[in-house]
Amino acid sequence: MGIPDRVILTLYTFIMAVFALLIILCTFGLIPAGEIMEIITALPGSWEYAVAGVIIFGISIRLLLAGIGVFGVDTLTLVDSDNGKTTVSKRALENYIGDIAQEVYGIYGVKVAVTMEAKDAINARINASLEPGVNVFETTEEVKDNVRETIKKVVGLEVRNIEIFFKHIKSTSGNKG
Repeated sequence: MGIPDRVILTLYTFIMAVFALLIILCTFGLIPAGEIMEIITALPGSWEYAVAGVIIFGISIRLLLAGIGVFGVDTLTLVDSDNGKTTVSKRALENYIGDIAQEVYGIYGVKVAVTMEAKDAINARINASLEPGVNVFETTEEVKDNVRETIKKVVGLEVRNIEIFFKHIKSTSGNKG
């Protein structure tokens, strides 16, 4: 469940807690039932209550769909057989590819985004920065080769497409003495 879903769940839980508290207070007579009935009789023709109902209904549907896994694939299934299912977190795979990329001399500040292309293949987009004086082509090819070989060996997935974007190359001008 992502951060937006967690925020929605927190708001929804708060709304439901307030609603439950009102029911409890009404049941024990701490809030007169007449006041609750006045609110209920004011519902027809009141657009404010209709908007609140639509929002709560929308939140309910969103949480239901997030709960059954419709939004976002946070895990990648590696094996699904009679003996069981093996999955890996997409975030774990992205972090691992980032570690592999940073093992190459001259690469730092790596961020990775992984997308599933097929059942046994992924694509990786790597954003990184370079040290000065590093051959961009050789470094890029080394990163691609290391990522492809390691992911195939360790996870069993083919890395079909690797895009590498260098967002920054360190300047050597600050090193003058």
